Amino acid sequence: MGPSNHVRSAHMEDTKGKGIIYEDDDEPIMLEEQDDSHTIRKFRMSLIGKFLNPKNQNVEKLLQFMPTQWKMEDRITANDLGNGKFLFNFSSEDDIQEVLRQVPFHYNFCMFGLVRWEPIVHDDYPWIIPFWVEITGIPLHLWTVKNIGGRLGHIDTMELSAGRLLIDVD
Repeated sequence: MGPSNHVRSAHMEDTKGKGIIYEDDDEPIMLEEQDDSHTIRKFRMSLIGKFLNPKNQNVEKLLQFMPTQWKMEDRITANDLGNGKFLFNFSSEDDIQEVLRQVPFHYNFCMFGLVRWEPIVHDDYPWIIPFWVEITGIPLHLWTVKNIGGRLGHIDTMELSAGRLLIDVD
């Protein structure tokens, strides 16, 4: 076959606001490095989350429900990022810390991960889910990262008085 000539419909571009995409146009878009410090500052007060079972969940309903559940509906904005991912934007560090103390999270009988936003480009991000784990049968003086940490995962926090650890599960 010889080269094909594509005729674009000016009428379609005018009425739809976009041209028709052909296979020849399916080249990858190259992203350039740029100063993203403004974006990083903008999202430093954000938590990013994702459902572990996105096919059976409604992100929009979660975005409406969780700020009310946390009693912060007037202090949080939320965005659906697609593919079962979402973003909560906070106005204060205290509110973020209050929410993060409530891990793990669930909505409509399904768990979701929620972590601080970072400039990471990966389909699986966020992939860490923090869990509070109660340890029994080990004397408190033996609660060390060396004794416990390597076996359970990364330890974020040890609360000796409460007998629990906050660990990150991949």
